[in-house]
Amino acid sequence: MSVDLVGTVHTPVPLDVLVDAAGKTLARLLGMQAAPVIEVVTERKSERGRPVHEGRRLLRQELGTLLIGERPTHSAGQRPHERDFDFRVAGGEDTVGLIVFDPCEVLDHQASNDQLEPVEAVFSPPRTCVGVVTATALALAAGSLGGGRFVDAEISMLPRPESNPARMVELTRLPDRGDDFVERCERFMRQFARLNGWPRDVRLPPGPETAA
Repeated sequence: MSVDLVGTVHTPVPLDVLVDAAGKTLARLLGMQAAPVIEVVTERKSERGRPVHEGRRLLRQELGTLLIGERPTHSAGQRPHERDFDFRVAGGEDTVGLIVFDPCEVLDHQASNDQLEPVEAVFSPPRTCVGVVTATALALAAGSLGGGRFVDAEISMLPRPESNPARMVELTRLPDRGDDFVERCERFMRQFARLNGWPRDVRLPPGPETAA
């Protein structure tokens, strides 16, 4: 099962603003009083799907120099642009990748009113409750800040899809029961009966090292 969560972006969003908004969205979805810290890690390296270098966290001033939702510069017909950073909640290993996809450039497609289709910020999590919830918060934040939509077509949490980011938060947010972050992520995913207990894994186990 593919698990991409998408936020469509009409207006590029600074990465530091996106990260802050995603943390607040996570808190709202999970009924938390304080927003979890979302780290952005770059220069991670993997071999055969296993990390061999955990990379480094981007500094706050670095985040402010990057935009999410800019039109990729690759030529038509090339693959979507995979950014060289991942997102994760501080202290965890469930990293979420990002691909920036421009339907107009890759598919040579325009909307019916001759406006360019929005760029798609595609967040790809591991198949864990923590990963999927983190990606959901990122996609909701991207769609909200970029004046676009939230798309979960590859998961379909609700019987009737909800593309409005604010409305999706209201429909799915949890009450505060005092449990920890990981437990809340599992509880968030288990509310969707149509997913039949997916994802089975709640989180990834701790890694051998943490990004410096």
